[in-house]
Amino acid sequence: MFDWVEQLFRGIWQSIVGLYEIRRGLGTVAMHALRPPTTEVYPDIVPPLPAHFRGRLALTVNPETGEHLCISCRQCERVCPDKCIEITAHKSPETNKLELIDFKIDHGLCMFCGLCTEVCPTYCIINTNDFEMADYTRESLVYDLKKLTLTQEESAYYFDRKENPLPKPKPAKAAPAAQGAAPAAAGKAATAEKPAPAGAGQTAQTKAATEGESAKEAETKSPDAQVAPEAPPKLSNDEGKSDEAKPENESGEGPRQG
Repeated sequence: MFDWVEQLFRGIWQSIVGLYEIRRGLGTVAMHALRPPTTEVYPDIVPPLPAHFRGRLALTVNPETGEHLCISCRQCERVCPDKCIEITAHKSPETNKLELIDFKIDHGLCMFCGLCTEVCPTYCIINTNDFEMADYTRESLVYDLKKLTLTQEESAYYFDRKENPLPKPKPAKAAPAAQGAAPAAAGKAATAEKPAPAGAGQTAQTKAATEGESAKEAETKSPDAQVAPEAPPKLSNDEGKSDEAKPENESGEGPRQG
């Protein structure tokens, strides 16, 4: 008898709990009946993603010139914990700088940590908003340089969205003809700076010094320059002798002539 009573109370309790859960479900339905829908029609409508969403990795170019920004420093390759980045570069014999040949990223190994984007000095490698990367083979998840590089419009969009500073323009390379003409121009400039021959002409300073020396020599050689202003004038032989110096004869006459 007690078992029958226990089963009766258990059935009543389960009915009460079931009615309570039904009420909760109907309440949730009634609450969302007048609300706008929270679901989206994907892929027709793509949800808005934050600026720093870590999606597919890509390489940017200069938005103004279209020049590739990778300088082959290999910092992203060294910092990658999964070793999914492989850079191939060689040193140019002309500029003695590294030039990029190929850039590969295995997105099948990448865990999208974003460390490579943090250490890049030129903001070349970035995380895009693309997350649709499903494919049929693992080999197709390995992206090469051509597949990784973005266009100028896409690069400008991500530079603006991520608020990255625009790269500085690189100095223009001189043409071979201009480089060959540079030594010749330098030789002409050195020739023009050489002093002219003595007979051809002198500079203004040398000419002024020469004229000053000539004027001094002319003053030294002129007779008037040797006479002092207070010196007595020279007399002739007859006028310079005094009367006392003239010999007289006994008769008191002057010297005899003849």
